[in-house]
Amino acid sequence: MTELSIPAKTAENFRLTVLNPGGRDPQQQFHRVPAPGEGGHAPTNFHAFAACTLGAFHCNARSAIAEDTPVFLLLRSDFRASERAFADLKKQGRAVTVSLKETGSHQIAQQLRDPRKLARFMKIVSEADGCIATSPEAAEIYQRVRTTRNPSTSQLPIRLRTNAGTFLCPYRNNLEFSSEHANGTCRRGIIWQRS
Repeated sequence: MTELSIPAKTAENFRLTVLNPGGRDPQQQFHRVPAPGEGGHAPTNFHAFAACTLGAFHCNARSAIAEDTPVFLLLRSDFRASERAFADLKKQGRAVTVSLKETGSHQIAQQLRDPRKLARFMKIVSEADGCIATSPEAAEIYQRVRTTRNPSTSQLPIRLRTNAGTFLCPYRNNLEFSSEHANGTCRRGIIWQRS
């Protein structure tokens, strides 16, 4: 078990920007966790990642870059907009973690059956700073792509301790996180991180 500790000052100020390039959801700031029914999109699904860290949700790369935070990039559609956003974010020196937006096994198969989409996907995933899978199927694909393209990549069980609680813990062969932050809004995710 590898344990990472973030200094309290850094952990308290950590914000995450979720970027869904070309998506239709409006930009949303989570400076505080909204009460049920309050605000725009409820802090569920991928919005929850932004809400847990009191970050932001954007569909435009420029807006995400302006946040000056690490970015969780959603891979969607034909991955072209995601590929452009990824390049822009890396040019700006951002830490970028990625995930397929649609992660059911049938959805993954449909997205990756086109050779051009598959090539874009493999390039982005192998160059990303990490991957977050919201399904076991996606976790397996990320692990295979990252170890195939970068043999030094391995799965690390990591526990992240902050003053706000433990954010990552081992879960079977993957990592599951839960957060006490955001009143339990954030519950599960599987994380793969570069060693």
